[in-house]
Amino acid sequence: MVKIGIISWKQGGGTNDYILPKPSKPWKKDLKVVQKGPYKGKIPFEKALIAAMEYKYNDIEIMYMNKFDEKMMKKNDINFLVSLNLLYAWEKGDKEYKRVYKIMDDPSINIYPNLKEQMFLFNKGDYLEYYAKKGIPIAPTFVVKKDRNVRRIVDKVEERGWSSFVLKPHYAYANIGIGKFDVDEPDVKGKVAKYLTKHKRFPGFVCQQVMDGFAKFWEVKSFWLNGEFKYYVAMKAADKVFSESKIYGENTEVFGKMNPSVLKDLKEMGRKVVDHFPKDLNKHSNPPMYLRIDFGCCMGNTLDGTSYFLNEVEFAGCAIFTEESGLKNFTELWAKTYYQKAKEYAPRGLKKIKSLKKKVKRTKRRNSSKRSKRRKGSKRK
Repeated sequence: MVKIGIISWKQGGGTNDYILPKPSKPWKKDLKVVQKGPYKGKIPFEKALIAAMEYKYNDIEIMYMNKFDEKMMKKNDINFLVSLNLLYAWEKGDKEYKRVYKIMDDPSINIYPNLKEQMFLFNKGDYLEYYAKKGIPIAPTFVVKKDRNVRRIVDKVEERGWSSFVLKPHYAYANIGIGKFDVDEPDVKGKVAKYLTKHKRFPGFVCQQVMDGFAKFWEVKSFWLNGEFKYYVAMKAADKVFSESKIYGENTEVFGKMNPSVLKDLKEMGRKVVDHFPKDLNKHSNPPMYLRIDFGCCMGNTLDGTSYFLNEVEFAGCAIFTEESGLKNFTELWAKTYYQKAKEYAPRGLKKIKSLKKKVKRTKRRNSSKRSKRRKGSKRK
Protein backbone atom coordinates (compact mmCIF):
# COMPACT_ATOMS: atom_id res chain seq x y z
CA MET A 1 0.00 0.00 0.00
CA VAL A 2 1.52 3.32 -1.09
CA LYS A 3 0.73 6.24 1.20
CA ILE A 4 0.31 9.54 -0.64
CA GLY A 5 -0.02 13.06 0.73
CA ILE A 6 -1.62 15.85 -1.30
CA ILE A 7 -0.67 19.20 0.25
CA SER A 8 -3.28 21.86 -0.33
CA TRP A 9 -2.76 25.05 -2.29
CA LYS A 10 -2.56 27.18 0.86
CA GLN A 11 -2.68 26.42 4.55
CA GLY A 12 -6.26 26.12 5.69
CA GLY A 13 -7.30 24.65 2.35
CA GLY A 14 -7.67 25.96 -1.15
CA THR A 15 -7.32 24.77 -4.70
CA ASN A 16 -5.34 25.40 -7.84
CA ASP A 17 -8.27 25.13 -10.23
CA TYR A 18 -11.82 23.86 -10.60
CA ILE A 19 -13.54 21.37 -12.89
CA LEU A 20 -17.11 21.06 -14.10
CA PRO A 21 -19.44 18.38 -12.71
CA LYS A 22 -20.37 17.40 -16.29
CA PRO A 23 -19.77 15.05 -17.95
CA SER A 24 -20.69 12.78 -15.09
CA LYS A 25 -18.16 10.22 -13.88
CA PRO A 26 -18.47 7.51 -11.22
CA TRP A 27 -15.80 9.17 -9.09
CA LYS A 28 -17.64 12.52 -9.22
CA LYS A 29 -20.76 11.08 -7.62
CA ASP A 30 -20.07 12.15 -4.03
CA LEU A 31 -18.12 15.33 -4.74
CA LYS A 32 -19.68 18.62 -3.67
CA VAL A 33 -19.67 21.72 -5.84
CA VAL A 34 -18.80 25.21 -4.66
CA GLN A 35 -21.96 26.97 -3.45
CA LYS A 36 -21.02 30.62 -3.98
CA GLY A 37 -18.46 32.96 -5.49
CA PRO A 38 -16.91 33.00 -8.97
CA TYR A 39 -16.52 29.20 -9.01
CA LYS A 40 -20.09 28.41 -8.00
CA GLY A 41 -21.22 25.06 -9.37
CA LYS A 42 -17.69 23.73 -9.91
CA ILE A 43 -15.60 21.08 -8.15
CA PRO A 44 -12.21 21.89 -6.55
CA PHE A 45 -9.52 20.19 -8.63
CA GLU A 46 -7.60 18.63 -5.74
CA LYS A 47 -10.77 16.95 -4.42
CA ALA A 48 -11.53 15.65 -7.92
CA LEU A 49 -7.98 14.37 -8.32
CA ILE A 50 -8.13 12.42 -5.05
CA ALA A 51 -11.55 10.97 -5.87
CA ALA A 52 -10.36 9.82 -9.30
CA MET A 53 -7.23 8.20 -7.84
CA GLU A 54 -9.09 6.41 -5.06
CA TYR A 55 -11.74 5.16 -7.51
CA LYS A 56 -9.25 3.73 -9.99
CA TYR A 57 -6.41 2.43 -7.78
CA ASN A 58 -6.90 0.17 -4.77
CA ASP A 59 -3.27 -0.05 -3.65
CA ILE A 60 -2.94 3.52 -2.38
CA GLU A 61 -3.98 5.56 0.65
CA ILE A 62 -4.33 9.32 0.19
CA MET A 63 -4.11 11.96 2.88
CA TYR A 64 -5.30 15.47 1.95
CA MET A 65 -3.43 17.98 4.08
CA ASN A 66 -4.61 21.55 4.53
CA LYS A 67 -1.62 22.43 6.68
CA PHE A 68 2.12 21.88 6.35
CA ASP A 69 2.50 19.30 9.09
CA GLU A 70 5.79 17.44 9.54
CA LYS A 71 4.33 14.52 11.52
CA MET A 72 1.58 13.94 8.96
CA MET A 73 4.03 14.02 6.05
CA LYS A 74 6.37 11.50 7.68
CA LYS A 75 3.55 8.95 7.56
CA ASN A 76 3.51 9.08 3.74
CA ASP A 77 5.78 7.57 1.12
CA ILE A 78 5.41 10.70 -1.01
CA ASN A 79 3.90 14.15 -0.48
CA PHE A 80 2.87 16.11 -3.57
CA LEU A 81 2.89 19.89 -3.70
CA VAL A 82 0.27 21.40 -5.98
CA SER A 83 1.39 24.97 -5.46
CA LEU A 84 3.96 27.35 -3.99
CA ASN A 85 3.86 26.43 -0.31
CA LEU A 86 7.43 27.56 0.36
CA LEU A 87 6.76 31.00 -1.10
CA TYR A 88 3.53 31.34 0.87
CA ALA A 89 5.55 30.57 4.01
CA TRP A 90 8.16 33.16 2.99
CA GLU A 91 5.42 35.78 2.68
CA LYS A 92 4.39 35.11 6.28
CA GLY A 93 7.85 35.91 7.60
CA ASP A 94 11.21 34.38 8.41
CA LYS A 95 9.97 32.13 11.23
CA GLU A 96 7.38 30.32 9.11
CA TYR A 97 9.71 30.21 6.12
CA LYS A 98 12.48 28.56 8.15
CA ARG A 99 10.01 26.04 9.57
CA VAL A 100 8.72 24.99 6.14
CA TYR A 101 12.19 25.09 4.58
CA LYS A 102 13.54 22.78 7.30
CA ILE A 103 10.74 20.26 6.67
CA MET A 104 11.34 20.34 2.93
CA ASP A 105 15.07 19.84 3.51
CA ASP A 106 14.51 16.76 5.69
CA PRO A 107 15.73 13.68 3.74
CA SER A 108 13.36 11.44 5.70
CA ILE A 109 10.35 13.24 4.16
CA ASN A 110 9.71 12.75 0.46
CA ILE A 111 8.26 15.92 -1.04
CA TYR A 112 7.67 16.33 -4.77
CA PRO A 113 9.02 18.44 -6.30
CA ASN A 114 11.91 18.48 -3.87
CA LEU A 115 13.58 21.55 -2.38
CA LYS A 116 16.38 21.69 -4.97
CA GLU A 117 13.89 21.77 -7.84
CA GLN A 118 11.83 24.45 -6.15
CA MET A 119 14.85 26.68 -5.52
CA PHE A 120 15.89 26.31 -9.16
CA LEU A 121 12.47 27.45 -10.38
CA PHE A 122 11.88 30.16 -7.75
CA ASN A 123 14.94 32.08 -8.93
CA LYS A 124 13.75 33.12 -12.38
CA GLY A 125 16.86 34.98 -13.47
CA ASP A 126 19.08 32.00 -12.69
CA TYR A 127 17.05 29.47 -14.67
CA LEU A 128 16.60 31.87 -17.60
CA GLU A 129 20.35 32.36 -17.81
CA TYR A 130 20.81 28.59 -17.50
CA TYR A 131 18.45 27.91 -20.42
CA ALA A 132 19.96 30.72 -22.48
CA LYS A 133 23.31 28.91 -22.25
CA LYS A 134 21.53 25.84 -23.65
CA GLY A 135 20.58 27.82 -26.75
CA ILE A 136 16.97 28.57 -25.79
CA PRO A 137 15.89 32.15 -26.61
CA ILE A 138 14.91 34.43 -23.72
CA ALA A 139 14.02 38.12 -23.51
CA PRO A 140 17.08 40.38 -23.00
CA THR A 141 17.87 39.81 -19.33
CA PHE A 142 20.36 40.38 -16.55
CA VAL A 143 20.17 39.42 -12.88
CA VAL A 144 20.39 41.75 -9.88
CA LYS A 145 21.40 40.13 -6.57
CA LYS A 146 23.75 41.55 -3.93
CA ASP A 147 24.92 44.46 -6.05
CA ARG A 148 21.86 46.74 -6.00
CA ASN A 149 23.65 49.92 -6.99
CA VAL A 150 20.99 51.90 -8.83
CA ARG A 151 23.41 53.79 -11.06
CA ARG A 152 25.00 50.55 -12.29
CA ILE A 153 21.60 48.97 -12.93
CA VAL A 154 20.35 51.92 -15.01
CA ASP A 155 23.71 52.16 -16.79
CA LYS A 156 23.41 48.51 -17.83
CA VAL A 157 19.93 49.17 -19.19
CA GLU A 158 21.11 52.20 -21.18
CA GLU A 159 24.16 50.32 -22.51
CA ARG A 160 21.79 47.71 -23.92
CA GLY A 161 19.65 50.35 -25.59
CA TRP A 162 16.43 49.47 -23.76
CA SER A 163 13.86 52.25 -23.68
CA SER A 164 11.79 50.49 -20.99
CA PHE A 165 12.58 47.75 -18.51
CA VAL A 166 11.02 45.71 -15.74
CA LEU A 167 12.28 44.39 -12.42
CA LYS A 168 10.76 41.11 -11.25
CA PRO A 169 11.67 39.70 -7.83
CA HIS A 170 12.94 36.20 -7.29
CA TYR A 171 10.66 34.38 -4.85
CA ALA A 172 7.62 36.18 -6.23
CA TYR A 173 4.59 34.95 -8.17
CA ALA A 174 1.38 36.29 -9.71
CA ASN A 175 2.84 39.72 -10.52
CA ILE A 176 3.87 40.40 -6.93
CA GLY A 177 6.47 43.13 -6.80
CA ILE A 178 6.84 43.74 -10.55
CA GLY A 179 8.03 47.24 -11.43
CA LYS A 180 8.11 48.89 -14.87
CA PHE A 181 10.37 51.86 -15.69
CA ASP A 182 11.05 54.08 -18.68
CA VAL A 183 14.63 55.20 -19.17
CA ASP A 184 13.56 58.71 -20.20
CA GLU A 185 11.12 59.30 -17.35
CA PRO A 186 12.04 61.98 -14.80
CA ASP A 187 14.16 60.71 -11.89
CA VAL A 188 14.18 57.09 -13.11
CA LYS A 189 17.11 56.31 -10.79
CA GLY A 190 15.20 57.65 -7.81
CA LYS A 191 12.20 55.51 -8.72
CA VAL A 192 14.37 52.40 -9.06
CA ALA A 193 16.00 53.16 -5.69
CA LYS A 194 12.58 53.50 -4.07
CA TYR A 195 11.47 50.24 -5.65
CA LEU A 196 14.55 48.33 -4.42
CA THR A 197 14.14 49.72 -0.92
CA LYS A 198 10.49 48.68 -0.82
CA HIS A 199 11.36 45.15 -2.01
CA LYS A 200 14.69 44.74 -0.22
CA ARG A 201 13.66 41.45 1.42
CA PHE A 202 13.61 39.64 -1.94
CA PRO A 203 16.85 37.71 -2.60
CA GLY A 204 17.27 38.96 -6.17
CA PHE A 205 15.62 40.39 -9.26
CA VAL A 206 15.33 39.77 -12.97
CA CYS A 207 15.88 42.90 -15.03
CA GLN A 208 14.39 42.57 -18.52
CA GLN A 209 13.68 44.69 -21.54
CA VAL A 210 9.97 45.38 -22.02
CA MET A 211 8.87 43.35 -25.03
CA ASP A 212 6.28 45.29 -27.02
CA GLY A 213 4.86 42.19 -28.65
CA PHE A 214 3.92 40.56 -25.37
CA ALA A 215 0.49 42.18 -25.23
CA LYS A 216 0.01 42.42 -29.00
CA PHE A 217 0.40 38.69 -29.64
CA TRP A 218 -0.66 35.57 -27.78
CA GLU A 219 1.03 34.61 -24.57
CA VAL A 220 1.31 30.82 -24.72
CA LYS A 221 1.22 28.54 -21.69
CA SER A 222 2.13 24.94 -22.43
CA PHE A 223 1.54 22.03 -20.08
CA TRP A 224 3.80 18.97 -19.86
CA LEU A 225 3.28 15.73 -17.93
CA ASN A 226 6.18 13.29 -17.56
CA GLY A 227 8.07 15.13 -20.25
CA GLU A 228 5.26 15.00 -22.80
CA PHE A 229 3.29 17.95 -24.19
CA LYS A 230 -0.41 17.68 -23.27
CA TYR A 231 -2.09 20.98 -24.13
CA TYR A 232 -1.67 24.72 -24.35
CA VAL A 233 -3.67 27.89 -23.95
CA ALA A 234 -3.01 31.04 -25.96
CA MET A 235 -4.19 34.19 -24.22
CA LYS A 236 -3.71 37.89 -24.17
CA ALA A 237 -1.61 39.20 -21.30
CA ALA A 238 -4.62 40.09 -19.23
CA ASP A 239 -5.09 37.49 -16.52
CA LYS A 240 -4.14 39.12 -13.21
CA VAL A 241 -2.82 35.95 -11.64
CA PHE A 242 -0.98 34.08 -14.35
CA SER A 243 0.31 36.77 -16.70
CA GLU A 244 2.08 40.09 -16.68
CA SER A 245 -0.95 42.35 -16.93
CA LYS A 246 0.53 44.94 -14.59
CA ILE A 247 3.21 45.57 -17.20
CA TYR A 248 1.19 45.35 -20.36
CA GLY A 249 -2.26 46.55 -19.37
CA GLU A 250 -5.38 44.79 -18.18
CA ASN A 251 -7.22 43.71 -21.29
CA THR A 252 -10.33 41.56 -21.29
CA GLU A 253 -9.21 37.97 -20.94
CA VAL A 254 -9.25 36.45 -24.40
CA PHE A 255 -8.23 32.97 -25.51
CA GLY A 256 -7.29 31.94 -29.02
CA LYS A 257 -5.52 29.44 -31.24
CA MET A 258 -1.92 29.47 -32.37
CA ASN A 259 -0.70 29.29 -35.92
CA PRO A 260 0.18 25.57 -36.38
CA SER A 261 3.72 26.29 -37.58
CA VAL A 262 4.40 28.63 -34.64
CA LEU A 263 2.91 26.08 -32.23
CA LYS A 264 5.23 23.43 -33.68
CA ASP A 265 8.21 25.69 -32.96
CA LEU A 266 7.01 26.25 -29.38
CA LYS A 267 6.62 22.52 -28.80
CA GLU A 268 10.18 22.01 -30.00
CA MET A 269 11.39 24.77 -27.67
CA GLY A 270 9.41 23.25 -24.80
CA ARG A 271 10.95 19.87 -25.59
CA LYS A 272 14.42 21.41 -25.16
CA VAL A 273 13.39 22.98 -21.85
CA VAL A 274 12.27 19.56 -20.58
CA ASP A 275 15.31 17.73 -21.92
CA HIS A 276 17.72 20.23 -20.38
CA PHE A 277 15.98 20.34 -16.99
CA PRO A 278 18.87 19.75 -14.55
CA LYS A 279 19.12 16.04 -13.87
CA ASP A 280 21.09 16.40 -10.65
CA LEU A 281 18.21 17.99 -8.72
CA ASN A 282 16.06 14.90 -8.24
CA LYS A 283 16.51 11.35 -9.54
CA HIS A 284 12.70 11.11 -9.71
CA SER A 285 12.49 14.09 -12.09
CA ASN A 286 14.03 12.71 -15.22
CA PRO A 287 11.85 14.00 -16.79
CA PRO A 288 9.88 16.20 -14.35
CA MET A 289 6.41 14.94 -13.52
CA TYR A 290 4.81 18.25 -14.43
CA LEU A 291 5.97 21.56 -15.83
CA ARG A 292 4.24 24.65 -17.14
CA ILE A 293 6.37 26.34 -19.80
CA ASP A 294 5.31 29.83 -20.88
CA PHE A 295 6.32 31.73 -24.01
CA GLY A 296 6.06 35.37 -25.05
CA CYS A 297 6.60 37.35 -28.23
CA CYS A 298 8.64 38.75 -29.90
CA MET A 299 12.44 38.43 -29.89
CA GLY A 300 14.22 41.64 -30.82
CA ASN A 301 10.92 43.53 -30.47
CA THR A 302 10.33 42.75 -34.14
CA LEU A 303 6.55 42.41 -33.74
CA ASP A 304 6.66 39.61 -36.32
CA GLY A 305 4.31 37.43 -34.28
CA THR A 306 6.45 34.33 -34.79
CA SER A 307 9.76 34.71 -32.90
CA TYR A 308 8.75 33.58 -29.43
CA PHE A 309 11.01 33.34 -26.37
CA LEU A 310 10.96 31.37 -23.13
CA ASN A 311 9.26 33.49 -20.48
CA GLU A 312 8.69 31.21 -17.47
CA VAL A 313 9.06 27.66 -16.22
CA GLU A 314 6.96 26.58 -13.24
CA PHE A 315 5.75 23.48 -11.44
CA ALA A 316 2.77 25.28 -9.89
CA GLY A 317 -0.22 26.21 -11.98
CA CYS A 318 0.08 22.99 -13.94
CA ALA A 319 -3.59 22.18 -13.50
CA ILE A 320 -5.08 25.47 -14.68
CA PHE A 321 -7.16 26.41 -17.71
CA THR A 322 -8.50 22.88 -17.86
CA GLU A 323 -11.78 24.03 -19.40
CA GLU A 324 -10.03 26.12 -22.04
CA SER A 325 -7.67 23.27 -22.95
CA GLY A 326 -10.38 21.12 -24.52
CA LEU A 327 -8.49 18.08 -23.20
CA LYS A 328 -10.80 15.14 -22.45
CA ASN A 329 -10.43 13.03 -19.32
CA PHE A 330 -8.02 15.59 -17.88
CA THR A 331 -8.52 14.58 -14.25
CA GLU A 332 -8.04 10.88 -15.02
CA LEU A 333 -4.81 11.75 -16.83
CA TRP A 334 -3.56 13.65 -13.79
CA ALA A 335 -4.63 10.80 -11.50
CA LYS A 336 -2.59 8.34 -13.56
CA THR A 337 0.42 10.68 -13.54
CA TYR A 338 0.34 11.08 -9.75
CA TYR A 339 -0.16 7.35 -9.26
CA GLN A 340 2.79 6.40 -11.47
CA LYS A 341 5.09 8.86 -9.69
CA ALA A 342 3.93 7.63 -6.29
CA LYS A 343 4.77 4.06 -7.27
CA GLU A 344 8.37 5.15 -7.89
CA TYR A 345 8.58 5.91 -4.18
CA ALA A 346 6.83 2.69 -3.15
CA PRO A 347 10.00 0.63 -2.57
CA ARG A 348 11.02 3.15 0.08
CA GLY A 349 7.70 2.64 1.79
CA LEU A 350 7.98 -1.14 1.62
CA LYS A 351 11.49 -0.98 3.09
CA LYS A 352 10.15 1.10 5.96
CA ILE A 353 7.41 -1.46 6.60
CA LYS A 354 9.85 -4.39 6.49
CA SER A 355 12.24 -2.53 8.78
CA LEU A 356 9.41 -1.81 11.19
CA LYS A 357 8.32 -5.47 11.18
CA LYS A 358 11.89 -6.60 11.92
CA LYS A 359 12.09 -4.07 14.73
CA VAL A 360 8.82 -5.38 16.20
CA LYS A 361 10.10 -8.97 15.99
CA ARG A 362 13.37 -8.05 17.70
CA THR A 363 11.46 -6.25 20.44
CA LYS A 364 9.20 -9.27 20.93
CA ARG A 365 12.22 -11.60 21.15
CA ARG A 366 13.93 -9.33 23.69
CA ASN A 367 10.76 -9.07 25.78
CA SER A 368 10.26 -12.83 25.58
CA SER A 369 13.85 -13.40 26.66
CA LYS A 370 13.45 -11.01 29.60
CA ARG A 371 10.24 -12.76 30.72
CA SER A 372 11.97 -16.14 30.45
CA LYS A 373 14.90 -14.95 32.59
CA ARG A 374 12.52 -13.52 35.21
CA ARG A 375 10.64 -16.83 35.39
CA LYS A 376 13.88 -18.78 35.81
CA GLY A 377 15.03 -16.36 38.48
CA SER A 378 11.78 -16.67 40.43
CA LYS A 379 12.01 -20.49 40.30
CA ARG A 380 15.52 -20.45 41.79
CA LYS A 381 14.25 -18.33 44.66
